[in-house]
Amino acid sequence: MKQLDDTLRTDDRPWTDLYPSTVTPDAASAFPTLLDAWNAHVSATPDGPSVHYFGATLTFGEIDAAADALAQTVHDAGVAPKDRIAVYLQNDPHWLVAVLAAWKIGAIPVAVNPMLRAGELEHHLVDSGATALICLDSLYTESVAPIREKTALDIVVTTHPLDMTPDASVPASLRAHIPAPQSFSDTIAWTTAVTGRGAPSTHPAGADDIGILTYTSGTTGRSKGAMNLHGSLVHNSTVYTQWWDLRADRDVIIGVAPVFHITGIVACLGIHIVSGAPLVLLHRFDAEETLRAIDEWRGTFMIGASTLFIALSNHPAKDELALGSLTKTPSGGAPVSPALVDRVREATGWVLRGAYGMTETTSPTHLGPPETDPPVDPDSGALSVGIPVPEANVRIVDLSDGHDLGPGEVGEIVVSGPMVVPGYWQMPEESAHAIRDGWLHTGDVGKVTEDGWLFVVDRLKDMINAGGYKVFPRDVEDVLYQHPAVREASVVGVPDDYRGETVKAFVSLTAGASVTPEELIEFCKTRMAAYKYPRELVVLEELPKTTSGKLLRRELRHS
Repeated sequence: MKQLDDTLRTDDRPWTDLYPSTVTPDAASAFPTLLDAWNAHVSATPDGPSVHYFGATLTFGEIDAAADALAQTVHDAGVAPKDRIAVYLQNDPHWLVAVLAAWKIGAIPVAVNPMLRAGELEHHLVDSGATALICLDSLYTESVAPIREKTALDIVVTTHPLDMTPDASVPASLRAHIPAPQSFSDTIAWTTAVTGRGAPSTHPAGADDIGILTYTSGTTGRSKGAMNLHGSLVHNSTVYTQWWDLRADRDVIIGVAPVFHITGIVACLGIHIVSGAPLVLLHRFDAEETLRAIDEWRGTFMIGASTLFIALSNHPAKDELALGSLTKTPSGGAPVSPALVDRVREATGWVLRGAYGMTETTSPTHLGPPETDPPVDPDSGALSVGIPVPEANVRIVDLSDGHDLGPGEVGEIVVSGPMVVPGYWQMPEESAHAIRDGWLHTGDVGKVTEDGWLFVVDRLKDMINAGGYKVFPRDVEDVLYQHPAVREASVVGVPDDYRGETVKAFVSLTAGASVTPEELIEFCKTRMAAYKYPRELVVLEELPKTTSGKLLRRELRHS
Protein backbone atom coordinates (compact mmCIF):
# COMPACT_ATOMS: atom_id res chain seq x y z
CA MET A 1 0.00 0.00 0.00
CA LYS A 2 1.29 3.44 -0.90
CA GLN A 3 2.37 5.45 2.14
CA LEU A 4 0.16 8.50 2.54
CA ASP A 5 1.19 11.96 3.62
CA ASP A 6 -0.36 15.39 3.91
CA THR A 7 0.56 16.32 0.31
CA LEU A 8 -1.79 13.81 -1.29
CA ARG A 9 -4.44 15.17 -3.63
CA THR A 10 -8.07 14.10 -3.49
CA ASP A 11 -7.44 12.03 -6.64
CA ASP A 12 -5.02 9.90 -4.62
CA ARG A 13 -7.80 9.07 -2.18
CA PRO A 14 -10.38 7.06 -4.11
CA TRP A 15 -12.51 6.61 -1.00
CA THR A 16 -13.53 10.27 -1.19
CA ASP A 17 -15.86 9.26 -4.04
CA LEU A 18 -17.87 7.42 -1.38
CA TYR A 19 -18.17 10.44 0.91
CA PRO A 20 -21.70 11.73 1.56
CA SER A 21 -22.48 14.86 -0.43
CA THR A 22 -22.42 16.91 2.78
CA VAL A 23 -18.76 16.07 3.51
CA THR A 24 -15.88 18.25 2.39
CA PRO A 25 -12.47 16.60 1.86
CA ASP A 26 -10.96 18.61 4.71
CA ALA A 27 -14.06 18.72 6.99
CA ALA A 28 -13.25 22.38 7.55
CA SER A 29 -14.88 23.78 10.67
CA ALA A 30 -16.18 27.32 10.79
CA PHE A 31 -14.74 27.58 14.31
CA PRO A 32 -11.27 27.02 15.79
CA THR A 33 -12.67 25.40 18.96
CA LEU A 34 -15.90 23.91 20.27
CA LEU A 35 -16.24 26.86 22.65
CA ASP A 36 -16.36 29.22 19.66
CA ALA A 37 -19.09 27.07 18.09
CA TRP A 38 -21.00 27.04 21.38
CA ASN A 39 -20.81 30.83 21.71
CA ALA A 40 -22.26 31.22 18.22
CA HIS A 41 -25.32 29.15 19.13
CA VAL A 42 -25.81 31.07 22.38
CA SER A 43 -25.72 34.35 20.48
CA ALA A 44 -28.03 33.17 17.71
CA THR A 45 -30.59 31.07 19.64
CA PRO A 46 -30.29 31.60 23.41
CA ASP A 47 -33.81 30.25 23.92
CA GLY A 48 -33.28 27.23 21.66
CA PRO A 49 -33.31 23.73 23.17
CA SER A 50 -29.89 22.46 24.18
CA VAL A 51 -30.47 19.42 26.44
CA HIS A 52 -33.56 17.28 27.01
CA TYR A 53 -33.30 15.50 30.36
CA PHE A 54 -36.05 13.43 32.00
CA GLY A 55 -38.77 15.38 30.23
CA ALA A 56 -37.25 18.78 31.05
CA THR A 57 -35.55 21.02 28.51
CA LEU A 58 -32.60 23.33 29.16
CA THR A 59 -31.89 26.09 26.66
CA PHE A 60 -28.55 27.24 25.31
CA GLY A 61 -28.89 30.38 27.41
CA GLU A 62 -29.57 28.45 30.62
CA ILE A 63 -26.64 26.09 30.10
CA ASP A 64 -24.36 29.01 29.25
CA ALA A 65 -25.36 31.05 32.29
CA ALA A 66 -24.63 28.08 34.54
CA ALA A 67 -21.26 27.57 32.83
CA ASP A 68 -20.37 31.24 33.30
CA ALA A 69 -21.16 31.09 37.01
CA LEU A 70 -19.30 27.81 37.54
CA ALA A 71 -16.30 29.18 35.67
CA GLN A 72 -16.25 32.22 37.95
CA THR A 73 -16.59 30.01 41.05
CA VAL A 74 -13.58 27.84 40.23
CA HIS A 75 -11.62 30.88 39.03
CA ASP A 76 -12.25 32.61 42.36
CA ALA A 77 -10.93 29.46 44.05
CA GLY A 78 -7.64 29.84 42.23
CA VAL A 79 -8.07 27.78 39.06
CA ALA A 80 -5.99 29.42 36.32
CA PRO A 81 -5.58 28.84 32.57
CA LYS A 82 -4.12 25.39 31.81
CA ASP A 83 -5.01 24.12 35.30
CA ARG A 84 -6.96 20.86 35.30
CA ILE A 85 -10.59 20.46 36.40
CA ALA A 86 -11.67 16.83 36.86
CA VAL A 87 -15.25 15.97 35.91
CA TYR A 88 -16.61 12.92 37.76
CA LEU A 89 -20.25 12.70 36.61
CA GLN A 90 -22.73 10.50 34.76
CA ASN A 91 -24.50 11.50 31.52
CA ASP A 92 -26.08 14.60 33.02
CA PRO A 93 -26.41 18.20 31.74
CA HIS A 94 -23.85 19.15 34.41
CA TRP A 95 -21.16 17.50 32.25
CA LEU A 96 -21.72 20.00 29.44
CA VAL A 97 -21.78 22.88 31.92
CA ALA A 98 -18.54 21.73 33.57
CA VAL A 99 -16.63 21.35 30.30
CA LEU A 100 -17.80 24.73 29.01
CA ALA A 101 -16.85 26.34 32.32
CA ALA A 102 -13.33 24.94 32.09
CA TRP A 103 -12.94 26.12 28.50
CA LYS A 104 -14.19 29.61 29.34
CA ILE A 105 -11.26 30.21 31.68
CA GLY A 106 -8.72 28.31 29.58
CA ALA A 107 -8.56 25.36 31.99
CA ILE A 108 -8.32 21.71 30.91
CA PRO A 109 -11.19 19.36 31.82
CA VAL A 110 -10.21 15.84 32.86
CA ALA A 111 -12.77 13.16 31.97
CA VAL A 112 -13.20 10.70 34.85
CA ASN A 113 -15.22 7.52 34.67
CA PRO A 114 -17.88 7.60 37.45
CA MET A 115 -17.40 3.85 37.90
CA LEU A 116 -13.90 4.46 39.32
CA ARG A 117 -13.50 4.16 43.04
CA ALA A 118 -11.05 5.74 45.49
CA GLY A 119 -7.79 4.05 44.47
CA GLU A 120 -8.41 4.39 40.74
CA LEU A 121 -9.68 7.94 41.14
CA GLU A 122 -6.56 8.87 43.08
CA HIS A 123 -4.36 7.90 40.13
CA HIS A 124 -6.34 10.10 37.72
CA LEU A 125 -6.34 13.09 40.07
CA VAL A 126 -2.68 12.83 41.04
CA ASP A 127 -1.48 12.10 37.51
CA SER A 128 -3.42 15.02 36.01
CA GLY A 129 -2.61 17.36 38.92
CA ALA A 130 -6.23 18.47 39.00
CA THR A 131 -6.86 21.36 41.39
CA ALA A 132 -10.65 21.30 41.06
CA LEU A 133 -13.20 18.48 40.92
CA ILE A 134 -16.86 18.48 39.88
CA CYS A 135 -18.49 15.31 41.16
CA LEU A 136 -21.79 13.65 42.00
CA ASP A 137 -22.66 14.01 45.67
CA SER A 138 -23.28 10.24 45.81
CA LEU A 139 -19.60 9.63 44.95
CA TYR A 140 -18.02 12.02 47.40
CA THR A 141 -18.05 10.18 50.73
CA GLU A 142 -16.73 6.81 49.59
CA SER A 143 -14.54 7.76 46.63
CA VAL A 144 -13.33 11.35 46.99
CA ALA A 145 -13.11 12.12 50.70
CA PRO A 146 -10.72 9.23 51.56
CA ILE A 147 -8.11 10.33 49.01
CA ARG A 148 -8.66 14.09 48.84
CA GLU A 149 -5.64 14.95 51.01
CA LYS A 150 -3.38 12.93 48.70
CA THR A 151 -4.27 15.15 45.74
CA ALA A 152 -3.80 18.78 44.71
CA LEU A 153 -7.52 19.54 44.94
CA ASP A 154 -8.26 23.05 46.22
CA ILE A 155 -11.97 22.98 45.45
CA VAL A 156 -14.63 20.29 45.10
CA VAL A 157 -18.10 21.06 43.76
CA THR A 158 -20.69 18.38 44.51
CA THR A 159 -23.93 18.05 42.61
CA HIS A 160 -27.09 15.97 42.46
CA PRO A 161 -28.38 14.68 39.11
CA LEU A 162 -31.52 16.82 39.45
CA ASP A 163 -29.87 20.05 40.57
CA MET A 164 -30.50 21.62 37.17
CA THR A 165 -33.94 20.08 36.68
CA PRO A 166 -35.48 19.77 40.17
CA ASP A 167 -39.00 19.24 38.83
CA ALA A 168 -38.03 16.49 36.38
CA SER A 169 -39.87 13.19 36.56
CA VAL A 170 -37.40 10.32 36.89
CA PRO A 171 -38.52 7.00 35.38
CA ALA A 172 -38.97 4.16 37.85
CA SER A 173 -36.22 2.11 36.19
CA LEU A 174 -33.65 4.84 36.93
CA ARG A 175 -34.94 6.06 40.29
CA ALA A 176 -32.72 3.69 42.27
CA HIS A 177 -29.65 5.21 40.61
CA ILE A 178 -30.56 8.73 41.77
CA PRO A 179 -30.45 8.78 45.58
CA ALA A 180 -31.49 11.69 47.78
CA PRO A 181 -29.31 14.82 47.62
CA GLN A 182 -26.40 15.10 50.04
CA SER A 183 -24.48 18.13 51.33
CA PHE A 184 -20.98 18.41 52.79
CA SER A 185 -19.19 20.99 54.89
CA ASP A 186 -15.97 20.80 52.86
CA THR A 187 -17.43 21.12 49.35
CA ILE A 188 -19.32 23.78 47.41
CA ALA A 189 -22.87 22.84 46.45
CA TRP A 190 -23.64 23.01 42.73
CA THR A 191 -26.63 25.27 43.30
CA THR A 192 -24.32 27.76 45.00
CA ALA A 193 -21.57 27.40 42.40
CA VAL A 194 -23.83 28.18 39.42
CA THR A 195 -25.90 30.98 40.91
CA GLY A 196 -25.56 34.73 40.48
CA ARG A 197 -21.90 35.15 39.61
CA GLY A 198 -22.07 36.55 36.09
CA ALA A 199 -19.62 35.96 33.26
CA PRO A 200 -15.96 35.21 34.04
CA SER A 201 -12.94 36.89 32.55
CA THR A 202 -12.32 34.53 29.67
CA HIS A 203 -8.95 33.16 28.63
CA PRO A 204 -9.85 31.25 25.46
CA ALA A 205 -7.54 28.47 24.39
CA GLY A 206 -6.42 27.94 20.80
CA ALA A 207 -6.76 24.98 18.45
CA ASP A 208 -3.31 23.66 19.41
CA ASP A 209 -3.99 23.73 23.15
CA ILE A 210 -5.21 20.74 25.13
CA GLY A 211 -9.00 20.58 25.07
CA ILE A 212 -9.48 17.63 27.40
CA LEU A 213 -7.54 14.82 29.07
CA THR A 214 -9.13 11.42 28.48
CA TYR A 215 -7.62 8.46 30.27
CA THR A 216 -6.89 5.27 28.39
CA SER A 217 -4.98 2.08 28.98
CA GLY A 218 -3.08 2.91 25.79
CA THR A 219 -0.90 0.22 24.23
CA THR A 220 1.17 -0.60 27.32
CA GLY A 221 1.30 -0.01 31.05
CA ARG A 222 -0.84 2.01 33.41
CA SER A 223 -3.67 4.37 32.57
CA LYS A 224 -2.48 7.39 30.57
CA GLY A 225 -3.99 10.80 29.94
CA ALA A 226 -4.40 11.29 26.20
CA MET A 227 -4.04 14.97 25.33
CA ASN A 228 -6.96 15.63 22.98
CA LEU A 229 -6.45 19.06 21.42
CA HIS A 230 -9.16 21.67 20.87
CA GLY A 231 -8.52 21.51 17.13
CA SER A 232 -8.90 17.73 17.13
CA LEU A 233 -12.18 17.92 19.06
CA VAL A 234 -13.76 20.42 16.69
CA HIS A 235 -12.40 18.59 13.62
CA ASN A 236 -13.87 15.21 14.50
CA SER A 237 -17.11 16.73 15.80
CA THR A 238 -17.40 18.46 12.43
CA VAL A 239 -16.66 15.17 10.65
CA TYR A 240 -19.57 13.45 12.40
CA THR A 241 -21.86 16.43 11.84
CA GLN A 242 -21.12 16.58 8.12
CA TRP A 243 -21.08 12.79 7.65
CA TRP A 244 -24.55 12.34 9.10
CA ASP A 245 -25.84 15.75 7.92
CA LEU A 246 -26.91 16.79 11.41
CA ARG A 247 -28.99 19.96 11.57
CA ALA A 248 -30.49 21.86 14.47
CA ASP A 249 -33.93 22.18 12.88
CA ARG A 250 -34.54 18.49 12.21
CA ASP A 251 -32.17 16.25 14.20
CA VAL A 252 -32.14 15.06 17.81
CA ILE A 253 -29.10 13.32 19.31
CA ILE A 254 -29.72 10.43 21.69
CA GLY A 255 -26.72 10.70 24.02
CA VAL A 256 -26.30 7.19 25.40
CA ALA A 257 -22.54 6.90 24.77
CA PRO A 258 -20.81 7.76 28.08
CA VAL A 259 -19.75 11.39 27.88
CA PHE A 260 -16.61 10.74 29.95
CA HIS A 261 -15.43 8.54 27.05
CA ILE A 262 -14.01 10.06 23.88
CA THR A 263 -16.91 8.74 21.79
CA GLY A 264 -19.45 10.49 23.98
CA ILE A 265 -17.35 13.64 24.21
CA VAL A 266 -17.18 13.94 20.42
CA ALA A 267 -20.27 12.11 19.11
CA CYS A 268 -22.66 13.43 21.77
CA LEU A 269 -21.39 16.69 23.28
CA GLY A 270 -19.22 17.72 20.31
CA ILE A 271 -21.78 17.18 17.58
CA HIS A 272 -24.43 18.89 19.70
CA ILE A 273 -22.17 21.93 19.97
CA VAL A 274 -21.25 21.96 16.27
CA SER A 275 -24.69 21.24 14.84
CA GLY A 276 -26.93 22.83 17.46
CA ALA A 277 -29.20 19.77 17.34
CA PRO A 278 -30.75 19.05 20.77
CA LEU A 279 -29.07 16.41 22.93
CA VAL A 280 -31.05 13.89 24.99
CA LEU A 281 -29.32 12.70 28.18
CA LEU A 282 -30.55 9.95 30.52
CA HIS A 283 -28.07 9.95 33.43
CA ARG A 284 -27.09 6.36 32.64
CA PHE A 285 -28.00 3.71 30.08
CA ASP A 286 -31.25 1.83 30.49
CA ALA A 287 -32.57 -0.04 27.45
CA GLU A 288 -36.27 0.67 27.99
CA GLU A 289 -35.78 4.35 28.79
CA THR A 290 -33.49 4.78 25.78
CA LEU A 291 -36.20 3.34 23.52
CA ARG A 292 -38.78 5.60 25.12
CA ALA A 293 -36.53 8.62 24.64
CA ILE A 294 -36.17 7.84 20.94
CA ASP A 295 -39.96 7.69 20.70
CA GLU A 296 -40.66 10.79 22.82
CA TRP A 297 -38.07 13.11 21.32
CA ARG A 298 -38.08 11.62 17.80
CA GLY A 299 -34.38 10.88 18.03
CA THR A 300 -32.53 10.70 14.71
CA PHE A 301 -28.86 10.04 15.65
CA MET A 302 -27.36 7.60 18.14
CA ILE A 303 -23.92 6.03 18.40
CA GLY A 304 -23.10 3.09 20.62
CA ALA A 305 -21.19 -0.15 20.91
CA SER A 306 -22.70 -3.25 19.33
CA THR A 307 -23.69 -4.47 22.80
CA LEU A 308 -25.96 -1.43 23.18
CA PHE A 309 -27.75 -2.13 19.91
CA ILE A 310 -28.09 -5.79 20.91
CA ALA A 311 -29.75 -4.77 24.19
CA LEU A 312 -32.15 -2.38 22.46
CA SER A 313 -33.12 -4.75 19.65
CA ASN A 314 -33.82 -7.54 22.16
CA HIS A 315 -35.99 -5.43 24.49
CA PRO A 316 -39.75 -6.08 24.23
CA ALA A 317 -40.57 -2.37 24.54
CA LYS A 318 -39.29 -1.85 21.01
CA ASP A 319 -42.52 -3.34 19.65
CA GLU A 320 -44.68 -0.78 21.48
CA LEU A 321 -42.85 2.37 20.41
CA ALA A 322 -42.25 4.44 17.28
CA LEU A 323 -38.54 4.09 16.51
CA GLY A 324 -38.50 4.89 12.79
CA SER A 325 -37.11 8.40 13.32
CA LEU A 326 -33.73 6.90 14.26
CA THR A 327 -32.01 6.61 10.88
CA LYS A 328 -28.42 7.61 11.72
CA THR A 329 -26.85 4.77 13.69
CA PRO A 330 -23.05 4.40 13.62
CA SER A 331 -21.62 1.70 15.90
CA GLY A 332 -18.15 1.99 17.37
CA GLY A 333 -16.05 0.37 20.08
CA ALA A 334 -15.73 -2.94 18.25
CA PRO A 335 -16.38 -4.12 14.69
CA VAL A 336 -19.85 -5.54 14.11
CA SER A 337 -20.47 -8.79 12.28
CA PRO A 338 -22.79 -9.09 9.24
CA ALA A 339 -25.04 -11.40 11.29
CA LEU A 340 -25.41 -8.78 14.00
CA VAL A 341 -26.18 -6.03 11.49
CA ASP A 342 -28.90 -8.21 9.96
CA ARG A 343 -30.34 -9.03 13.38
CA VAL A 344 -30.61 -5.38 14.44
CA ARG A 345 -32.10 -4.37 11.08
CA GLU A 346 -34.75 -7.07 11.29
CA ALA A 347 -35.67 -6.18 14.87
CA THR A 348 -35.73 -2.39 14.63
CA GLY A 349 -35.19 -1.24 11.05
CA TRP A 350 -31.94 0.48 12.08
CA VAL A 351 -29.02 0.11 9.67
CA LEU A 352 -25.75 0.01 11.57
CA ARG A 353 -22.69 1.60 10.02
CA GLY A 354 -19.14 1.11 11.23
CA ALA A 355 -17.11 3.67 13.16
CA TYR A 356 -13.46 3.12 14.01
CA GLY A 357 -11.25 5.22 16.22
CA MET A 358 -9.52 5.39 19.57
CA THR A 359 -9.11 7.74 22.51
CA GLU A 360 -5.76 8.67 20.95
CA THR A 361 -7.47 9.62 17.66
CA THR A 362 -10.16 11.75 19.35
CA SER A 363 -12.80 9.29 18.11
CA PRO A 364 -13.16 8.49 14.41
CA THR A 365 -10.52 7.89 11.78
CA HIS A 366 -12.97 5.76 9.75
CA LEU A 367 -16.73 5.83 9.23
CA GLY A 368 -19.12 3.80 7.13
CA PRO A 369 -20.87 5.92 4.48
CA PRO A 370 -24.60 6.12 5.31
CA GLU A 371 -25.78 5.24 1.79
CA THR A 372 -23.20 2.57 0.93
CA ASP A 373 -23.28 -1.00 2.18
CA PRO A 374 -19.83 -1.90 3.52
CA PRO A 375 -18.03 -4.84 1.90
CA VAL A 376 -17.50 -8.16 3.63
CA ASP A 377 -13.99 -9.57 3.85
CA PRO A 378 -14.00 -12.79 1.79
CA ASP A 379 -11.32 -14.36 4.00
CA SER A 380 -12.82 -13.78 7.45
CA GLY A 381 -16.41 -12.80 6.76
CA ALA A 382 -15.84 -9.58 8.73
CA LEU A 383 -17.66 -6.39 7.85
CA SER A 384 -15.60 -3.31 7.03
CA VAL A 385 -15.61 -0.59 9.69
CA GLY A 386 -15.52 2.13 7.03
CA ILE A 387 -13.29 4.40 4.99
CA PRO A 388 -10.87 7.14 6.14
CA VAL A 389 -12.61 10.33 7.23
CA PRO A 390 -11.35 13.67 5.87
CA GLU A 391 -7.64 14.23 6.51
CA ALA A 392 -7.13 10.80 8.09
CA ASN A 393 -4.24 8.75 6.74
CA VAL A 394 -3.82 5.00 7.27
CA ARG A 395 -1.07 2.47 6.68
CA ILE A 396 -0.83 -1.24 7.36
CA VAL A 397 2.61 -2.30 8.58
CA ASP A 398 4.23 -5.68 9.10
CA LEU A 399 3.88 -7.01 12.64
CA SER A 400 7.53 -8.03 12.86
CA ASP A 401 9.59 -5.30 11.20
CA GLY A 402 7.12 -2.46 10.54
CA HIS A 403 7.53 -2.20 6.76
CA ASP A 404 4.52 -1.06 4.73
CA LEU A 405 2.20 -3.76 3.42
CA GLY A 406 0.05 -3.76 0.33
CA PRO A 407 -3.74 -3.94 -0.16
CA GLY A 408 -5.25 -7.03 1.43
CA GLU A 409 -2.21 -7.83 3.57
CA VAL A 410 -2.73 -8.16 7.32
CA GLY A 411 -0.67 -6.08 9.73
CA GLU A 412 -0.84 -3.37 12.39
CA ILE A 413 -3.02 -0.35 11.65
CA VAL A 414 -1.17 2.96 11.98
CA VAL A 415 -2.88 6.31 11.44
CA SER A 416 -2.07 10.01 11.24
CA GLY A 417 -4.04 13.20 10.82
CA PRO A 418 -5.36 16.21 12.75
CA MET A 419 -7.29 13.91 15.08
CA VAL A 420 -4.21 12.14 16.51
CA VAL A 421 -3.10 13.35 19.94
CA PRO A 422 0.43 14.71 20.37
CA GLY A 423 0.99 12.25 23.20
CA TYR A 424 0.16 11.28 26.77
CA TRP A 425 0.15 13.72 29.66
CA GLN A 426 3.65 13.96 31.17
CA MET A 427 4.69 10.58 29.71
CA PRO A 428 7.25 11.32 26.97
CA GLU A 429 8.60 7.77 26.64
CA GLU A 430 5.16 6.20 26.26
CA SER A 431 4.21 8.96 23.83
CA ALA A 432 7.29 8.31 21.70
CA HIS A 433 6.55 4.59 21.65
CA ALA A 434 2.93 4.98 20.55
CA ILE A 435 3.32 7.95 18.17
CA ARG A 436 6.26 7.86 15.79
CA ASP A 437 6.81 10.65 13.29
CA GLY A 438 3.16 11.64 13.70
CA TRP A 439 1.84 8.12 13.11
CA LEU A 440 -0.09 6.44 15.92
CA HIS A 441 0.57 2.71 16.25
CA THR A 442 -2.87 1.51 17.26
CA GLY A 443 -2.15 -2.03 18.40
CA ASP A 444 -5.03 -3.15 16.18
CA VAL A 445 -4.54 -5.67 13.40
CA GLY A 446 -6.28 -5.18 10.08
CA LYS A 447 -6.09 -4.76 6.35
CA VAL A 448 -7.16 -2.22 3.75
CA THR A 449 -8.56 -2.58 0.23
CA GLU A 450 -7.26 -0.53 -2.68
CA ASP A 451 -10.25 1.79 -2.41
CA GLY A 452 -9.78 2.44 1.30
CA TRP A 453 -12.15 0.08 3.12
CA LEU A 454 -10.65 -0.95 6.46
CA PHE A 455 -11.17 -4.37 8.03
CA VAL A 456 -10.20 -4.69 11.69
CA VAL A 457 -9.14 -8.24 12.45
CA ASP A 458 -8.53 -7.85 16.18
CA ARG A 459 -6.37 -6.35 18.90
CA LEU A 460 -2.74 -7.44 18.59
CA LYS A 461 -2.60 -8.25 22.31
CA ASP A 462 -5.70 -10.50 22.05
CA MET A 463 -4.29 -12.78 19.35
CA ILE A 464 -4.29 -16.44 20.42
CA ASN A 465 -1.36 -18.75 19.60
CA ALA A 466 -2.90 -22.22 19.47
CA GLY A 467 -0.17 -24.76 18.72
CA GLY A 468 1.64 -22.31 16.45
CA TYR A 469 -1.53 -21.25 14.63
CA LYS A 470 -2.64 -17.62 15.04
CA VAL A 471 -6.31 -17.25 15.98
CA PHE A 472 -8.00 -13.86 16.17
CA PRO A 473 -10.95 -13.91 18.59
CA ARG A 474 -13.03 -11.83 16.18
CA ASP A 475 -13.10 -14.70 13.66
CA VAL A 476 -14.65 -17.03 16.24
CA GLU A 477 -17.02 -14.41 17.63
CA ASP A 478 -18.38 -13.61 14.17
CA VAL A 479 -19.30 -17.27 13.66
CA LEU A 480 -20.96 -17.47 17.07
CA TYR A 481 -23.11 -14.43 16.22
CA GLN A 482 -24.51 -16.40 13.29
CA HIS A 483 -26.30 -18.69 15.76
CA PRO A 484 -29.77 -17.31 16.53
CA ALA A 485 -29.51 -18.16 20.24
CA VAL A 486 -26.35 -16.10 20.81
CA ARG A 487 -26.89 -12.57 22.10
CA GLU A 488 -23.28 -11.68 22.92
CA ALA A 489 -20.00 -13.50 22.40
CA SER A 490 -16.45 -13.00 23.59
CA VAL A 491 -13.47 -15.27 22.89
CA VAL A 492 -10.16 -15.48 24.74
CA GLY A 493 -7.04 -17.60 24.79
CA VAL A 494 -6.42 -19.70 27.89
CA PRO A 495 -3.37 -21.79 28.87
CA ASP A 496 -3.25 -25.31 27.45
CA ASP A 497 -0.60 -27.92 28.31
CA TYR A 498 -0.53 -29.32 24.78
CA ARG A 499 -1.27 -26.36 22.46
CA GLY A 500 0.25 -23.61 24.61
CA GLU A 501 -3.03 -21.70 24.31
CA THR A 502 -6.47 -22.85 23.35
CA VAL A 503 -9.66 -21.06 22.36
CA LYS A 504 -12.34 -20.50 24.99
CA ALA A 505 -15.66 -18.80 24.25
CA PHE A 506 -18.16 -17.07 26.52
CA VAL A 507 -21.68 -16.29 25.34
CA SER A 508 -24.94 -14.89 26.65
CA LEU A 509 -28.20 -16.00 25.08
CA THR A 510 -31.17 -14.19 23.61
CA ALA A 511 -34.32 -14.14 25.73
CA GLY A 512 -36.06 -17.51 25.74
CA ALA A 513 -33.30 -19.28 23.82
CA SER A 514 -31.92 -22.64 24.86
CA VAL A 515 -28.72 -24.18 23.57
CA THR A 516 -25.94 -26.25 25.14
CA PRO A 517 -22.23 -25.41 25.05
CA GLU A 518 -21.66 -28.65 23.13
CA GLU A 519 -24.14 -27.58 20.44
CA LEU A 520 -22.46 -24.22 20.03
CA ILE A 521 -19.00 -25.78 19.81
CA GLU A 522 -20.28 -28.13 17.11
CA PHE A 523 -21.85 -25.14 15.31
CA CYS A 524 -18.42 -23.48 15.19
CA LYS A 525 -16.58 -26.69 14.33
CA THR A 526 -18.53 -27.10 11.10
CA ARG A 527 -17.90 -23.50 10.04
CA MET A 528 -14.19 -22.88 10.63
CA ALA A 529 -10.74 -24.39 10.53
CA ALA A 530 -10.02 -27.10 13.10
CA TYR A 531 -7.45 -25.02 14.97
CA LYS A 532 -9.90 -22.11 15.42
CA TYR A 533 -13.08 -23.51 16.91
CA PRO A 534 -13.49 -23.20 20.71
CA ARG A 535 -12.51 -26.20 22.79
CA GLU A 536 -14.34 -24.74 25.78
CA LEU A 537 -17.53 -22.68 25.88
CA VAL A 538 -19.32 -21.13 28.85
CA VAL A 539 -22.83 -19.68 28.87
CA LEU A 540 -23.22 -16.65 31.17
CA GLU A 541 -26.24 -14.53 31.98
CA GLU A 542 -24.27 -11.37 31.16
CA LEU A 543 -20.79 -10.79 29.77
CA PRO A 544 -18.58 -8.20 31.52
CA LYS A 545 -18.36 -4.85 29.73
CA THR A 546 -16.74 -1.47 30.09
CA THR A 547 -18.99 1.49 30.72
CA SER A 548 -18.70 2.35 27.02
CA GLY A 549 -20.12 -1.07 26.12
CA LYS A 550 -16.98 -2.91 25.05
CA LEU A 551 -16.78 -6.54 26.09
CA LEU A 552 -14.01 -7.13 28.63
CA ARG A 553 -11.93 -10.05 27.45
CA ARG A 554 -9.33 -9.52 30.18
CA GLU A 555 -11.87 -10.35 32.90
CA LEU A 556 -12.92 -13.52 31.10
CA ARG A 557 -9.37 -14.88 30.82
CA HIS A 558 -9.40 -15.62 34.54
CA SER A 559 -12.91 -17.10 34.63
